[in-house]
Amino acid sequence: MAFASLLAASAPVTPDHTYTYLFCDLMTDTVLAELPLADVSYSTELNGIGTLRATIPYTDETAPLDPETASQPGRTALYVDRDGVIVWAGIIWTRQPSGKYSKEIQAAEFMSYYQHRYVKTTLSTDSSAVLNPSLVPAGQVLYADQKYIMWSLMTYAHVQAGGNPGISVDGLTAPPHGITRQATYYGFERPEIYKAISELAAADDGFDFGIDVGWTATTNNNPPKRYRRARTWYPRRGRTADESGLVFVKGGQGASILSYDWPEDGTASATEVSSLGAGTGEAKLSAVVQDTDRLASGWPLLEAVTSYDAVVDQAQLTGLANSELAAREQAQVQPTFEVSADTDPAFGSYSVGDEALFIIDPEPICPAGRSGVLRIVGIENTAAAGPERVRLTCVGV
Repeated sequence: MAFASLLAASAPVTPDHTYTYLFCDLMTDTVLAELPLADVSYSTELNGIGTLRATIPYTDETAPLDPETASQPGRTALYVDRDGVIVWAGIIWTRQPSGKYSKEIQAAEFMSYYQHRYVKTTLSTDSSAVLNPSLVPAGQVLYADQKYIMWSLMTYAHVQAGGNPGISVDGLTAPPHGITRQATYYGFERPEIYKAISELAAADDGFDFGIDVGWTATTNNNPPKRYRRARTWYPRRGRTADESGLVFVKGGQGASILSYDWPEDGTASATEVSSLGAGTGEAKLSAVVQDTDRLASGWPLLEAVTSYDAVVDQAQLTGLANSELAAREQAQVQPTFEVSADTDPAFGSYSVGDEALFIIDPEPICPAGRSGVLRIVGIENTAAAGPERVRLTCVGV
């Protein structure tokens, strides 16, 4: 009996997490319903769009909450609150039956809204390329700093009727990044706004971007409110490994890594990148960059081609090619780790963009063990009241 009591006392305590799911009108943020969800998994991505998948039960208990109206695709925002912290938010885009008494929903983070918005009137940093030389939002001229171009594109989307889903762009104002770009987005080509921002951010001396969500602080007895704020991080989002102090370990007492996949893949590697920009035929803008160091060390010529149809500036296109080449250099290192949410480092203590030290103790398939500093570019969690497992997607640094 005493031995059993000792075992019980030494067993790790699994925190009991409380999840709340708020379904809100996309345009007004009015709460439509607080519904239970099952089989919930959600993710965030660095400079990408995280997703959520879940099931809404259609039962006698949820019927009075009208889940059909509260989860209408294309006009419903969904917030995931974990222990009083909004850990995910986005827009419901699809819904379909998943049984007699439930429907499956799929949602994507708020940045996905701009995958459904396009430039319909030519916008440019060059006032001679447009009819209305006033600055956006009244005219067509983009501010030249890369941060302000993002502000201009989002503001252009917001000033149109029905075009502002309550995402603040105040965080995209001063101070600038200090990186000047030349950009023209032709209305007749209908460039997608999210893609335009992604390409702008991916160039040399680019930036990280996303939409922060959360609760405001309680002030003067005013209750907290939800917020959606567009942000950029320059030159990068997240902390270095030295700054974060994050260490994930597999093996030994207190290990946080439950399983991992640390592959080596040469199929995505490249020692030369050709990037294609705007134009047609022989007049099409192009940039070719090579990894001369790796070629000199004996690597073969491995070519990759990327297209950026809306890019009209040679310097920006060369920057995009250099960025792609740098990414291809790291293509051999794309590990994923399944970690415990409640073992140090705990879920919530890290975010996309952070660097961490990952240590694998020696084991049969890795006799010497393995370790390295990696950058977290994707976080996926499966909601549960008990133990949670988090999937981390990483790249080399």
